[in-house]
Amino acid sequence: MKVFKGIVGLFGVAVIASCVEHEVIPPPKEEVDLTCSFSATIEGDDYELIQDVNGYYCNPTQAKEILPTPQPSNVKYFSEIRSDAQLDFLKIGLGSLSFNADEDIDPTVEQFTAFFNSNTLPDFDENADEGIEIVFRDGQGTVWTSMDTTNEVQNFEFTSLVQESDEEGDYMKFTATFNVSLFDDLEQPTDTLLIENGVYSGYFER
Repeated sequence: MKVFKGIVGLFGVAVIASCVEHEVIPPPKEEVDLTCSFSATIEGDDYELIQDVNGYYCNPTQAKEILPTPQPSNVKYFSEIRSDAQLDFLKIGLGSLSFNADEDIDPTVEQFTAFFNSNTLPDFDENADEGIEIVFRDGQGTVWTSMDTTNEVQNFEFTSLVQESDEEGDYMKFTATFNVSLFDDLEQPTDTLLIENGVYSGYFER
């Protein structure tokens, strides 16, 4: 009788154990590692902006011109490292990518990727219409902008381009190096700001 009770007890434990619901843990959500930073020598002084220091973060944006077919629509891409608590920021813009807006409001990932891979050495261009534009605001609030008509030595190169995607979006992660003289007045440029050995790591969003 004792043996029978023991077997019944074990059977009960087994039944209870089998009724315990197992927690289903979803797989970790894949996220692209998105970071940004900027360092340079500005007018002879070392300078840097770093993500999560003094509130700095990367702000990728686009400027689209949607046109009816058969005219192609176009988009310019911008990447900015900025802070809501500081005046300083750096923004670069690259344009323009043509696409058919009747098919989708955005270019495809393939078009997005090909556009950057074919523009690793872009020329400087006002308003980033057909090339690169650099805009910098200093700690006093003065905005300095690159020009495509200057005789000053200037160069720009994307030294690294990596396209990655996650559930939130499609990105072009990059590292760019440049030397450029920026101007504070596009109408009558007189004062310049020299940026040397500039390195900006950030990302664009499709």
